[in-house]
Amino acid sequence: MDDNGRRGVLVAEDDAELRDQVLVPGLRAFGFDVVGVGTAADLYRAIVGDRYRLVVLDIRLPDEDGFTVARHLRSVSDIGIIMLTGLDSTADHVRGLQEGADVYLTKPIDLEVVAASLHSLSRRIDAASPGVATAPALGWRVEAGGWRLLAPNGVLVALSMAERLIVKRLIGSAGAPVARDVLIDELAVHIEEFDPSRLDMLIHRLRRKVVAKTGQELQLTAVRRIGYMLAVD
Repeated sequence: MDDNGRRGVLVAEDDAELRDQVLVPGLRAFGFDVVGVGTAADLYRAIVGDRYRLVVLDIRLPDEDGFTVARHLRSVSDIGIIMLTGLDSTADHVRGLQEGADVYLTKPIDLEVVAASLHSLSRRIDAASPGVATAPALGWRVEAGGWRLLAPNGVLVALSMAERLIVKRLIGSAGAPVARDVLIDELAVHIEEFDPSRLDMLIHRLRRKVVAKTGQELQLTAVRRIGYMLAVD
């Protein structure tokens, strides 16, 4: 639950396999508190019972279309809405945004894109809230309990569990090198059956991911015979 007393993400998707085996566990792996429902009626009941911050909304729900749901949600709340649909025409995209969606994503889904969109939308909601001060980004830093990395240019990168553990440990060392064994132990404690040989590949993919998302290079370097070091300023 966040500082405003709201729960995280409500996923409204009638495809049970997509909802329960992909979206809900996948978004939890990116650090979100997620609850899944299969109908508009269940969505409305869930919102009455808990104050949700963000909704991932399928357009083709069995009892009410997502456009109508989005319009209703927008008329009564400031909840963040990500519309998720197989309808990819320009007209549908425009309609989704006109009805109140903040973000319109088409299937097949990319969990990393959905997570990054949720993080970005959450940050915009925070910035628009009364009494929340914003400031230019200075250096690399982590937010949302370490689940998102903020680049110096203000671009957010959603992190997986393994990436979060690595980045938090490296940033927490204040620019000093962290031994390989320490990083491996951190991963092994939190991730079942972690293969130590995966560490270098994980670091390599993290660097590439950050450059692709932000256009900036993460100063994460190997320190010979020790481990890795992250320069954050």
